Amino acid sequence: MKYGMDVVFVGHEHFYERIKQQKGVHYFTTGGAAKLRRGDIDRETDFHAAGFDEGYHFILVEIVDDALHFQVISDRGQTVDSGVIRRT
Repeated sequence: MKYGMDVVFVGHEHFYERIKQQKGVHYFTTGGAAKLRRGDIDRETDFHAAGFDEGYHFILVEIVDDALHFQVISDRGQTVDSGVIRRT
């Protein structure tokens, strides 16, 4: 029996995007501290869950017991995405 929480964080792209879970893996792209690239998120794809390219951002991640809590905050202090991923 597999117990785990498969999460991938990648950077490089100059925006935030979370795609829908793929084969049990959660994917986050977070690179909002450099030159902005507005319009580079493909919101029409079936994989898209959330995205932000209107300003800079950072992501807070906290793991408590069997849950990973995440919150993406814009440079204006607004939460642009948040959620909880539970260990299976």
